[in-house]
Amino acid sequence: MVISILGLSGKNKDKTETTTAFYDAQLLAKKSGDYHNATHFLLENYSNEKFFFLGTQKAIDFQKELLDFSGTQTEFIEIEDNSLDDIFENVFELIAQAHEDETILLDITHGFRHQPISAIFSATLHRFLHNDSLQIVFAKQIVEYKEYEYILLNQYLDITQLSLLLTGFIRTLNFVEGVQIEGFETVAFANFSKALLSNDFYTLQTSHKNLLATVRRAKEDQRFDHLKDLFGQIEETLSVFDNFGEKALYEQYLIVANLMFSKNYILLSLTYLFEALRFYCKAAFDKKGLINRYAKENLSNYHLNQAIISFITQDLIDEYKPTFYDRRYPHLYAANKELFCTISETYKHLKELRNKLTHINSEEHSPDIKTKLKTQLQQILHIIENDMLQTLDTKTKSTPSKPKERVVKDLRKKR
Repeated sequence: MVISILGLSGKNKDKTETTTAFYDAQLLAKKSGDYHNATHFLLENYSNEKFFFLGTQKAIDFQKELLDFSGTQTEFIEIEDNSLDDIFENVFELIAQAHEDETILLDITHGFRHQPISAIFSATLHRFLHNDSLQIVFAKQIVEYKEYEYILLNQYLDITQLSLLLTGFIRTLNFVEGVQIEGFETVAFANFSKALLSNDFYTLQTSHKNLLATVRRAKEDQRFDHLKDLFGQIEETLSVFDNFGEKALYEQYLIVANLMFSKNYILLSLTYLFEALRFYCKAAFDKKGLINRYAKENLSNYHLNQAIISFITQDLIDEYKPTFYDRRYPHLYAANKELFCTISETYKHLKELRNKLTHINSEEHSPDIKTKLKTQLQQILHIIENDMLQTLDTKTKSTPSKPKERVVKDLRKKR
């Protein structure tokens, strides 16, 4: 399929005599030579294709008088002289009706200045949405009115498309799968997005390294010089994952919670924040040697986290009674009540907010929820970054009972 915009070239200024110019078509692997205009070149070199020529009625009449369209499959589409919409919609629809494996040639050499630009926009959008096999060509003027050289504009189309994809990734951390851009590894972006947004931490660390390597290679590629600023922004975004695997799980959750908050993924941010606090409490209790051997060997992370947080909040459901900690510390809660109450208040507010969103919130507006989440995020950052549970008082042990023999002797003495 060949789509082209018609102009008024092919005759002298007085429109009394036909003119020709040399067209160098090496890039297209077609016959270079003298032609009246680019339309003439297309008719001679793509005679087996179906042609769609877009132009004003004046341009259509002019070219019909100048050139022989007989024996070709040609459709003329009249457009308004100054209508951007006409060009945009017609080019988009023509590309859409092409067969899946059909090559499309879009020639934007002729037409008024705004018409080729509109055609490019339309082609870019359609390619972005459907990734069609599309070539955009332009006869670049080498010698005024005498010599032209065909060039491909696909590289610019690729850069336009890639800039849209990269900008979307920076804003959302998501990437459109299946897009193919010559010389660029889009799969690394897709894999990273999939791992991050599906909570796959195992794959996330590998995909992060692959993506960072891809971005750095692209920065060194001259074809993508105009996108260096975008690549720099992506590197900055990815920097939060430096040494990610070396951090404690609650620190990883906190990093992702903060990142999700910055990208407006409110429920994901809440979920990570919720788990970050629970895993921090578990890590702090473990560090103090408060978790007994039975709990470590028999309870899952979920049940152990639930048991510890229910103890801190004193929300002691039968299923999660505090059987996780060493019984040598029967006064653990009383000795740390003030500290536990601080954490408990933060946790309960966070849990309430999370439950509202999980069960399809209908009571609060998004700005209110984000403001509340920001407060919770700051509070949990304060708790974890200051390691508040490091001050846990574990010295209040119960007095061990005396041996039976000693008790018996004491009783005899009294007698």
